[in-house]
Amino acid sequence: MDEPQKEAVTRYTTPEEKANISGIELNTDDVEHVMDLVGKGLVGAAAMHEGAVQEDMALTAKVTVTLTRGGIAGDDGKVGELVGTEEVGGTIRARKQFLDPALAPKTDG
Repeated sequence: MDEPQKEAVTRYTTPEEKANISGIELNTDDVEHVMDLVGKGLVGAAAMHEGAVQEDMALTAKVTVTLTRGGIAGDDGKVGELVGTEEVGGTIRARKQFLDPALAPKTDG
């Protein structure tokens, strides 16, 4: 695990500076990389549902995004972290794939 940052590399914005900020732009390549990782995580988590007989599934997804930025000098002189967290969710429809569909278990659907 990473060590906490001991030296400040930035500070919090002043109210005047904050009033001039219109948003934040994320690096597109970095976002695509992280989204690829999320996709792999979804596939890995879905694999746990192979044990159910049901073929068609509606899986509920809950994803928590936490972005952390260390090295921020506080008013008290201590170096801290700024953490932004967002939780999103939705339903992912899934269907089992079989090597030989003729050997698939019989279901009610």
